Amino acid sequence: MIRTMVTLRAGQLEAEVAPETGMVVGSLRRDGRELLGVRGGLAAYREKGSTFGVPLLYPFANRLSEVRSARIDASQARRDPSGLPIHGLPAARAPWQVVEQSARRLRAELSWTDPAFPPQHRVEVLHELTGSALHVTTTVEGHDVPVAFGWHPYLELDRARTTVQIPAMRRHLLDDRGLPTGATEDAPPFYGPLGDRTYDDLFEAPAAPFRAGDLLVRFGEGVRWAQVFAPAAEQLIAFEPMAAPTNALVSGDDLPTSPYTLRFSLELA
Repeated sequence: MIRTMVTLRAGQLEAEVAPETGMVVGSLRRDGRELLGVRGGLAAYREKGSTFGVPLLYPFANRLSEVRSARIDASQARRDPSGLPIHGLPAARAPWQVVEQSARRLRAELSWTDPAFPPQHRVEVLHELTGSALHVTTTVEGHDVPVAFGWHPYLELDRARTTVQIPAMRRHLLDDRGLPTGATEDAPPFYGPLGDRTYDDLFEAPAAPFRAGDLLVRFGEGVRWAQVFAPAAEQLIAFEPMAAPTNALVSGDDLPTSPYTLRFSLELA
């Protein structure tokens, strides 16, 4: 039987994590009020890969320009409207082995053996809740494994009312399929409600945090890239920490290798 969620509690915060569905964070509540964009929920994520909450996108975040390349066979991945593979492989949503569990901490590991991404290695995720933040640490252990994963924290907001803060960053321009063109530009900061503003943009990761309403998203060790995503039809925004730029598993551009650790946190503002 699949357990749906493990609940972590600390101070004002309560988080629900699904170790048997890829260590996705399905809920983060402050005094009972949901802070995440839950979209179609756990069932849709498990069955169709429809992302929600805070999912791990492994072994690649965002899109790939090709279904098959020298590093990966993404034929089982979900596709975006252009038909490109997106949001990692289904194997990452399989059950993970819990190795530590307490009221505030959940640590689990996945022994990666999917031939679609051939290097055999180990991935570990630690979710740790404090009274004011959810801290997420991801570690890839193995020899010379290409590292291109990311996380996709969806933050709930009211487009007309919620204050959003996006720091100044270096933007990498994308083509009409959402793939990097190689051109860059300086992007000014933004502060205020989103209104009808939309995003699906790639940036070099900033030192300053992002904010949406009650939550700050703060990037730490290993976060080198960021995707900002705010679709027009939804009341949410995502500030996505990534180890490598979009399409790195195909292009090889700025692609790190293991061992690798990536940290980020969702903090009460």
